[in-house]
Amino acid sequence: MAQTWRVTPAKRFVLGILGGVGAAAAPLLKFLWPPRRQNDESVRRILVIELWLLGDVVLMTPMLRALRERYPGAEISVLAKPHAEELLRESGLADKIITFDFPWTAKTAKYKPGRYDRRLMRDLIRRLRRENFDLAIDGRMDARSSALAYATGAPTRIGYDFGGGGFLLTHALRASPDDHHRAHDWLKLLEPLDDGRWNDGARTTAVELGRRYAPRLTVSLAERADAERRLRSFGIQDGELIVGIHPGASRPQGRWPLEHFAWVAESVTSRYGARCIIFLDPEGHGESMPLRSEAYFVRASLREMMALMTCCDVFICNDSGPMHIADALGVPVVGIFTTGNPVWHRPFGEQQLFVGRGTGHDFVSYPTRDEVLAAAEKQLERARTSRTENAPAMEPAEQ
Repeated sequence: MAQTWRVTPAKRFVLGILGGVGAAAAPLLKFLWPPRRQNDESVRRILVIELWLLGDVVLMTPMLRALRERYPGAEISVLAKPHAEELLRESGLADKIITFDFPWTAKTAKYKPGRYDRRLMRDLIRRLRRENFDLAIDGRMDARSSALAYATGAPTRIGYDFGGGGFLLTHALRASPDDHHRAHDWLKLLEPLDDGRWNDGARTTAVELGRRYAPRLTVSLAERADAERRLRSFGIQDGELIVGIHPGASRPQGRWPLEHFAWVAESVTSRYGARCIIFLDPEGHGESMPLRSEAYFVRASLREMMALMTCCDVFICNDSGPMHIADALGVPVVGIFTTGNPVWHRPFGEQQLFVGRGTGHDFVSYPTRDEVLAAAEKQLERARTSRTENAPAMEPAEQ
């Protein structure tokens, strides 16, 4: 199971008490506020709950793809932060994005009472009830999102029996193995729905589904054309190798030093003649990168960044949302782990690379510059080989 929050003995103790009290009170809760009854076995409306960061939404997309195939006629809605609407645009994975920025997902002051607007929360719950969802899926392992799944009134509610909210679900799954990727945690939630359609009548594991449904995002042809025009305005010509670098991360502990990124950028520039694009995060992190060689610093919207990513031959970045976005766009990635756990959160694609062992939530361990450069060079060699293999054949000269 990929930990989405730090698990400590104290938290386990508190959540154990919460789960016990909740289970005892569950009959009364169901009497006072009962979910809807399932009139038949058909699933027409589905809600998927993912309330957190960019990368969390991306790692949910394999499960959305599998749901779309399993229920082609169903309407799929996603309850998420506003960035999900931009991320999933053009993907065809969700019919509706219900946006809400929950206070407990904030970086700071998340438990400040003044941030909780009861009227807005009440209006959201009423809207979720009116949608008449047949199925609600929550992969967060958090009693608060399990409570949202219950509040929808959906007769079928699937999630994990971890985090204190298992009593609010109709299908509370045991936590998956500790060596599971986060994308596999999402795919495991499909087990209660598995009627053999995914594997010719046989039961299918999350890992097997992961071979079939990887993270995927899409940019439009118009967005790609705009990105190419922007590159030409920088003086970057067709056929030049392009290295994208994103030095930001949501937590300062997850940021590899800027001087290390600069050294790698200068190395690939001198050895490969590559052109470097430095993607700045919304706070401008990276603009002080100490570069001696030429590079282009870009501050872009989310969709603009996605389109520019698709022009890159390799994307070098920290363990972050942009790492997962690039992976889902099929861009060769080098992910740098200074903390966290790459077993759980590495870029998912088979050809993607990561550097660093990860350390957990409290400690930082930087991989070396040479390790990152070696991974970047491996991806660049693949890019050059791919270009050679896909180059159009020369017509024979006339005699």
